[in-house]
Amino acid sequence: MGPGPALLFLCILNTSGQDSAKTDWNDYAWPTEAGRIVTSTFGEYRRTHFHAGIDISSGDVQGYGVFASRSGYVSRIRISPVGYGKMLYIRHPDGFTTTYAHLERFSPAIDARAAREQRALGAYPVDIACAPQEFPVRKGDLVGLTGQTGAASPHLHFEIRDQEGNPVNPFLAPMLRVPDTIPPSIMRIAVSPLSPDATVDGGNSPRTYGAESVRGNTVHLPVPIIITGEAGFSVEARDRIPGSRFRNGVYTRTLFIDGAPVYAARFDRTPWNEAHEIDLCFERSLSGSGGGRLAKLYMDSPNHLPFYTPRSPRSGIIDCASYTPGAHAFRILCTDFPGNSAEVTGILVTSRVPAGSAERSGNDIALKLFAPEDVAKISLAARPPGGSWSRHEWYAPSGGFPTSLLLPLPGVNNEIASLVMENRWGTRSPAKLFAGASAGGSAPSIHLTCDAGEEYVRVHIAAHGALPSPPSVTVEEGTRRSTVIMAAAGPEEYTGWFRPREEFRGTRRIMAEASSASGRASDSAAIDLQPVLPGTTGVIAADGGRLLIRYDSLSVLKPLFLRIGKTPGDDGPVYTLEPEGAVLGSGLTATIRPGTPGGHRGLFLRTNGGWQFIGAHGDGEEPACTGRVSGTLGEVTLLADSTPPAVVRMSVAHRAGGEPEIVVRFRDDRAGVEYDGLKMYIDGNIVIPEIDGRRHRAVYKPAEPLGRGPHQMTMRLVDRIGNSSTTQRRFVLP
Repeated sequence: MGPGPALLFLCILNTSGQDSAKTDWNDYAWPTEAGRIVTSTFGEYRRTHFHAGIDISSGDVQGYGVFASRSGYVSRIRISPVGYGKMLYIRHPDGFTTTYAHLERFSPAIDARAAREQRALGAYPVDIACAPQEFPVRKGDLVGLTGQTGAASPHLHFEIRDQEGNPVNPFLAPMLRVPDTIPPSIMRIAVSPLSPDATVDGGNSPRTYGAESVRGNTVHLPVPIIITGEAGFSVEARDRIPGSRFRNGVYTRTLFIDGAPVYAARFDRTPWNEAHEIDLCFERSLSGSGGGRLAKLYMDSPNHLPFYTPRSPRSGIIDCASYTPGAHAFRILCTDFPGNSAEVTGILVTSRVPAGSAERSGNDIALKLFAPEDVAKISLAARPPGGSWSRHEWYAPSGGFPTSLLLPLPGVNNEIASLVMENRWGTRSPAKLFAGASAGGSAPSIHLTCDAGEEYVRVHIAAHGALPSPPSVTVEEGTRRSTVIMAAAGPEEYTGWFRPREEFRGTRRIMAEASSASGRASDSAAIDLQPVLPGTTGVIAADGGRLLIRYDSLSVLKPLFLRIGKTPGDDGPVYTLEPEGAVLGSGLTATIRPGTPGGHRGLFLRTNGGWQFIGAHGDGEEPACTGRVSGTLGEVTLLADSTPPAVVRMSVAHRAGGEPEIVVRFRDDRAGVEYDGLKMYIDGNIVIPEIDGRRHRAVYKPAEPLGRGPHQMTMRLVDRIGNSSTTQRRFVLP
């Protein structure tokens, strides 16, 4: 007998190339003497990327030895005040690279090479490409000491990268694994509607679910989840490694429906150049308290991500049309690298909307059911002019409803009647409305609104006064008109949707008309959409040309219907680029021209946090600012910044038997310090301090004696807009 579907699916996953890297995994050695406590694992969520390696705790202590995990040569030396801090790249004979980040210092020869480059550039940040013969290393050679450069606390960040520079899970190497018998924990799951007509438990919004424990690390949802249309699962799961207080991500996530796997993700490798596509993997609108994130168990966008199976554009999406209506067992399984697991189980009901045709016959409604077996309940309500609703309900008998029924209307002289069918799982049909023979009263009025998502525009109509039939809605896109099918959500509410045409750029005009026995009503709305299509280039101008958006063939992963809004801001208009949270490919280039000349301005972007500087102004009487909008869409604006960075405090610590330590704290309130332009001088001679960008601090420890007596420190600071300041302080050495 062959393997079951789950085993077969995992076998396919194992041969997908994610862990078939051509390297000798047994050749990798543990890279530090700091210990074997791992505080962050591979593939975890970071705001702009996947965590590309493992973090090894040094117990909040600096100075533990860091050793070459394999033989090779130092191919790159990087020093940055932020990010990875001091970092080494060691390239190995098979083309793989190991990296070692947040180091306090390098080995003496590498330190000397970095210092020469810093002195030559007159700056702290350096990025040095090294020749193979410059720093050859053997496995186990000391290459540096653990530190916290660029980091919040001391630890070693260690990575393995393949021949193309893509990060690979270090746990694939046996000697880099740590003992772990603690299973993951599943905190919650969610189900999201993914098509315009989809519902989850009767609503059009995502739903989250808690769980009750059944046994061990298995949780069970006691109430079925009922969906229509297309939907997708997501899960929040956390893991913990012995000895660490931190919560980590899981290694695999798999969704089964009726025992068959429909989606799996396994983090053996992540892309480097497309790391921002991590936002495709999480439900951005469902972040919970404490920073918990729900990871999607489906993929609804083209992408470059290598770690999920099956590799299809709609992987993991549950389409009710592909399943027999009714109850289906689902199972979500999460594992850590050693194989400890947690799972959640439950029942998913794939439902379909009851359908039928109905017409008024005197004081009755003649109803014909298209699929009588789908209907468990029929509700008929009627309202006389100026009166209140009266209702009748019919429940399916044991043999089910017949195909044709004649339903008497409740009451007489009704203005409006509403018929709704419901199946056994509570899924309701759109209301079917009927005008009464004596309908009258004042003429109706309607209010039309529309809201655009990533792929569709939803149209909503609220009516004042009952309408016997859905309003007629048309969309005008240039010279082409199309009809929007509207469904009654109630006697005075209607919804519908349309997908914009990709070939038309500009304003869509949506027009609605409605009629009743008392008169006619109409309303209209307009929405401006700018299609940005993969494989195309172009420029979009807004606000009279003050804002320009440029895109190229790689800017987006799928068709994007860009909407540009404008609101007033402190220093000029704020432009909102929607749909919010849409994940980009290589990104868009934004240019804003200020309304008035002069002043130091910068281009800033805001996505899910504060304003981030992305571009400086150019030259001319009306300098434009240009920057890159990458990752996801958000808001862009020009912000004035004429305040230069400043020295906040300087201290000189006298060390017994040694040279002093000079500590300078600085700040910049908007654009941020340009670290290449940070210069420190002692008695007129340039020196290179250690710069900690996270803590806004520069520390200089003289390599040569300064001598007793007075000295002068000069600090020049420049921000990324070009504001600069020079500060001088005198100090005396005893």
